Amino acid sequence: MYLWSLLGTDLSAGPASSGITDDVATAMRLAEPEIANGNAFLCIIEEVTPRISVGGLETIYQATGRHWIGRRTRKPGVFWEAKHRTVDPAEIYRLDAPRRWRPDMLAR
Repeated sequence: MYLWSLLGTDLSAGPASSGITDDVATAMRLAEPEIANGNAFLCIIEEVTPRISVGGLETIYQATGRHWIGRRTRKPGVFWEAKHRTVDPAEIYRLDAPRRWRPDMLAR
């Protein structure tokens, strides 16, 4: 599964739009028009695995470490940069629920 967030020019304001899809190509297709026409500054797509929270039996998403950042190019288009970050095993296997996904989690 893939979580995506469109961020505007004010990054502290939070996502302008966000969602979840089954594949990365769908997330990219949803984000590209908004980035290309200037409605969003960038898009962050993160691959996640759904899990069940032990504390509240609610659905949560655990990051796998793979993510993509989409930025506007000089021509009206979008450049996608694939990235990977190491996910701490303690974060994956702990008993309490991992924090909900936020775009600023990639800044670590």
